Amino acid sequence: MFLIDDILLFPVTGFKFILGQIQTVADRELNDDTLIKEQLLELQMRLELDEISEEEYAEREAELFARLRTIRERQLELLHQVHTAESSSIVIESGGDDEGGFWEPAERE
Repeated sequence: MFLIDDILLFPVTGFKFILGQIQTVADRELNDDTLIKEQLLELQMRLELDEISEEEYAEREAELFARLRTIRERQLELLHQVHTAESSSIVIESGGDDEGGFWEPAERE
């Protein structure tokens, strides 16, 4: 029975797998700043080789830095969602006897 279920549900599970892979790639592109850093280096090289003008460089550089700031802000938001005061609280319990003192073990003889 499980084999028949697997065969019948294969198109659905395959489609879910493909969508998951697309989501992983999209998340990586949205949250990975290495691509933008590479583009900034390429832009700098194109300026030094006189392939683009100063105005073009400044405009494109501003766009890339804006994207970089957006990624950094998104990363900070994700960090704050994971690390909140409630999730990182520490509870310290101290024990004592009924009279407010600490229990001391009996001395061995």
